[in-house]
Amino acid sequence: MFVYDFPLSPKARTYLKFEAIFNRLQESADLNTNAETLSLLRGLIDFIDLLDGSGTLKIELGKDLDKLSNKLKNWQNNPEADQGLISELLEQINESHKALNNFTRQRTVLQNDPIIESIKTRFLTPSGINCFDTPLFIFWSNLDREEKIETASVWLKELDCIRIPITCILNLWRLFSDYQSRVAINGFMQETSEPCELIEIKYPKHVRGYPVVSGFQSNINVRFFPYVKGAPVGDITFELAYVRGGIN
Repeated sequence: MFVYDFPLSPKARTYLKFEAIFNRLQESADLNTNAETLSLLRGLIDFIDLLDGSGTLKIELGKDLDKLSNKLKNWQNNPEADQGLISELLEQINESHKALNNFTRQRTVLQNDPIIESIKTRFLTPSGINCFDTPLFIFWSNLDREEKIETASVWLKELDCIRIPITCILNLWRLFSDYQSRVAINGFMQETSEPCELIEIKYPKHVRGYPVVSGFQSNINVRFFPYVKGAPVGDITFELAYVRGGIN
């Protein structure tokens, strides 16, 4: 199944962007190739730039963690609820709060690292990463893999203060969201819902098309476009989840 997320609030857009960065960093953390090394550095730089543009991020994360915690605590009074799961999820929220408390905009390790600083602006220049423009990075990238991973692990640890709470929030949002079947007639569906943070779309891989979503908070338009331009779309059955940012 293809899974497609679309944010319906600025906050959710920011969370999903961070999630994409964290996924890229995880995929490239082994540093087996030059491509993985470059991908990891680009992910770190994207993290720095996105964080610089998210002035209220810590406040928003704290509010969302508290909201989820309060909901789960209310569920503890329900004798039919899975108390073991609730305790486990509350512990995840607690660990997320601890990680978030370590957040600081100084980020001295990432901001002051000479390797990151030497390469940061070079991604904007065609073939800007080379032995004469970025000699320090080229030297580091040719060190033994074990030594590079040791350096990279220090960088990646700096991200935990944001990675842990965002991962926790998005996982819980999705965990408590239900998928329902929908049909896009001739590739198009439109409906109104209660306000939510984001929607998720799942559809089979045999569908040779992709969804384009427009909307904000409660008004949703989903249109499937064919992968091959001009090909017929037809009716497409898919699953849709409204992720409301809490537990209903």
